[in-house]
Amino acid sequence: MQLVDYLNILNRRKGVIFATLVFTLLIIIVGVTQIPPKYTATGTIRILTARTGGADYVDYDIEYAKRLVGTYAEIAVSDPVLSKLAEYVTPLPKISVEIISETELFTISAEDVDPDVAQFTVNKLAEILILQSREVYGSDANIYLVEPASLPDEPSSASPLLVVGLGLAMALLVGIGLAFIFENLDTRIYTPNEMRQAAHLPLLGDIGTSQHENELLVNQPILAEAFRRLRTNVFSPKDHRAYKTFLVTSPVPKDGRSTIAANLGVIAGQSGRKVIIVDADLRSPSQHKIFNVENEIGLNDLLNGSSRLADAIQTTMHPNVDLLPSGLPPYNPEALDSENMLRLLETLKENYDVVLVDAHSSFSVTDPAVLAPKVDSVLLVMRFGWDRKEVLQATLTHLEQVDANVLGIVANRTHLGSHSRKVRIS
Repeated sequence: MQLVDYLNILNRRKGVIFATLVFTLLIIIVGVTQIPPKYTATGTIRILTARTGGADYVDYDIEYAKRLVGTYAEIAVSDPVLSKLAEYVTPLPKISVEIISETELFTISAEDVDPDVAQFTVNKLAEILILQSREVYGSDANIYLVEPASLPDEPSSASPLLVVGLGLAMALLVGIGLAFIFENLDTRIYTPNEMRQAAHLPLLGDIGTSQHENELLVNQPILAEAFRRLRTNVFSPKDHRAYKTFLVTSPVPKDGRSTIAANLGVIAGQSGRKVIIVDADLRSPSQHKIFNVENEIGLNDLLNGSSRLADAIQTTMHPNVDLLPSGLPPYNPEALDSENMLRLLETLKENYDVVLVDAHSSFSVTDPAVLAPKVDSVLLVMRFGWDRKEVLQATLTHLEQVDANVLGIVANRTHLGSHSRKVRIS
């Protein structure tokens, strides 16, 4: 994957990231407003240690001094001392002791939401510790308070702005992680690269998004140019020039298959080719709606032998483009796999330069697999952000099993539509 692929993922999943940020911000705001700030007071105690020597030098027992300071530090937070302190302060604040390295000093700190309580706790604990020492050693007690705790005037807890900033930074990282997790779980196809990798087929066309389904798009300049490019890729290569009959299908419904077939037919007719579009979707036909023609007689009637081809073909308002609609129900999709259908395609092939057969989606029914061997090639329409990789691969498997000649993919409803850029085409 390239950097642009990662950025595309973040853009698609921006809703997840935004929701994570908002949810985290709400939690932080509730926490900051509900949890009061805390104040910390600190006092310093010195333990005098034994020394030896004479007038010329003084010798300290360093190891003994360390043990003595450590002992008093442990006594300061022992249960007997804290129980005595609890007679004056209830409930007890959070108390901690820290030995200052290479000195005879250690500090006592108390954290509480009330600065007066924090100050009183430190000084009272030091007083209790000194009194108990004097009770044991009398006047030889070697402990005293060097620096009493002063009243803290600023909270020692983190600033609300700092908490919000750090929280949002962590939420952003979590949101990005969730975005990639959701992307990994989502098997829908969003980019041309993903489409090529999943299908192992060339991308023949890239059709932008339109505001309406089942309509002719060739009057929109950008979309018309996209269909011209599709026409070139389908009809111009040397190995394609012998193809006259094309099956247009898609993995699942609502891929825009019928719209692609209709517009490709119109744009092919504009190049001078004689085109007929056959609505072979006998389950949910739509070509007669796109071209706004009658659907009294059509393919269904030809297959059951109740009508003639000349009576079923409709002339459209577009030059060189005719339409063979589906006809009226009841439909019989089984008739697509018949000699009548094969003979009909051969007849149309003799009378037209291009025969576009609009079939139902491939994954749910067998109609396209039945028709695929009867035509020269297959165009597979896929919709960005709609089709899933496993469905695409299953569709291709169905078509491969009948030796279908799949030319490539037509990407539909991509982000290259007219809503994202304006181009004047002369």
